Amino acid sequence: MAAKGSHQLPHPPRFPVEVWQIIFDLATDVPYTLVPELYEKSDRIRDQHSALEAALATKRSLVLVCKQWQHMTMCYLYRIVLIRTGLNLLALDHTLQNYSAGNGIFVGTRSPGHWTQRLDITLDFSDESKCEELDRCVKRLADVIRSLPKLQIVSFAIPASLGLEPAAVIMPFRVLDALRCSANSLRILDWSGSDFFPQIHQLEELLRDLPYLRVLRCSNLVWANGIIPRSILSSLTTLAVEHLVERVGHPGEGDLRDACVSLKEFIYYGMFYYFPRGFFIRYGAYLTSVKLYCAGSRWFREALDLLNEYCPNLDRFTFCLESLFSLDLPRVETWSFPRLSYLEVKLGALDFYGLFQFLAHLRNKVPTLRVFQLICPRVVEKLLNGPPRASALKDLNEIPFRVEDDQGNLLLGGYRTGSPFSTLTLTQIDSLAARTITSGNGRCRSFPAGGRSTLCRTFEKDLRLDPYTPASIYYLTL
Repeated sequence: MAAKGSHQLPHPPRFPVEVWQIIFDLATDVPYTLVPELYEKSDRIRDQHSALEAALATKRSLVLVCKQWQHMTMCYLYRIVLIRTGLNLLALDHTLQNYSAGNGIFVGTRSPGHWTQRLDITLDFSDESKCEELDRCVKRLADVIRSLPKLQIVSFAIPASLGLEPAAVIMPFRVLDALRCSANSLRILDWSGSDFFPQIHQLEELLRDLPYLRVLRCSNLVWANGIIPRSILSSLTTLAVEHLVERVGHPGEGDLRDACVSLKEFIYYGMFYYFPRGFFIRYGAYLTSVKLYCAGSRWFREALDLLNEYCPNLDRFTFCLESLFSLDLPRVETWSFPRLSYLEVKLGALDFYGLFQFLAHLRNKVPTLRVFQLICPRVVEKLLNGPPRASALKDLNEIPFRVEDDQGNLLLGGYRTGSPFSTLTLTQIDSLAARTITSGNGRCRSFPAGGRSTLCRTFEKDLRLDPYTPASIYYLTL
């Protein structure tokens, strides 16, 4: 519903709106956080929260500059919504209700919920001083989800704070049912926390109503006779689970040969002891990517044997390893990897010489390999900053495949690329900051040249804010 508040839309800025949009994109963009880019990094949704929080602080600063900027940047503020505390939930619910009642900020603007593409919920219910009781939070959460009709990504990363042990509290049906309001737009559904999981049969019913879902991460998923329901496989390309539950008496969905299978990637977070051998026997031929984030490596050799036997089209493989010391190499060298193009390794500990011996093993045993990536930032920092860095990194030139850090940069030293401002020079930023911006009431505000961190400490006196936009950030740092 369009807002009918007392504030008229501000005058158009003198600088072209398209140029401002490019600047706002550069200032607020976090790579691989929206569809379709997130399809490649769907297993790292939870790791993105700190970067999204930093971007949210910048977005709030942009909204608070003046009326023109507030009008132009509201879509950026609400594009990705983070609910971290009960106060965040209360403020967002209040804002969306105001717009629903026609009491938004500007006349003729629709609810900001139409701009929201991604919703991340990381509520910690252990702090009762910051969140109301669970029932009221659940009601508000369901109302908020229903007010976001174009959601593409929903992530529940609730810590183990609702009960005495993980998964002690089941997600209420009203929250799960609210997701049906975004059934036609929802592409990624993620439960990456330790609590607040849905009941298995309710999740299965919901998945039947999400015809375009591409990525699913959940704790448990039911299958019968080793067959996942056909209605899920018709659109799902990535499945991430901790455990596949065999339900006795489950009706099943017929012969797998009659089903349309779009599945290309399987991510496993469980124990090797419960390794889903039957899944690879039935679906391995469809898979091009497998990621094993498992504890322990006792059964890793068996997992590799399954991949070699049942995954002939596998091109990308990710696995975890407690250590990679020289003493571990005799065991590692017995591993037979498939004909991969891309290999990601998450190490618990790093030994320089063990790493390069492992790379030499891959060079000899996996001739198809094009990229080897270390995906643990702490290990990457140790590799870049360790004493033998200079001499050891020279040896990378003798390896026929790329060796990359966790950000996808070539490991040739400590220099990293990829900053969102790497394409703008400081002179260009100063020039943009020095231009005159016309505020909504006709007054002008000039930003000083060289003022990349001095934009607007004092905001307009009559600038109206949503509860979701607390006036707590006073500096915008480019």
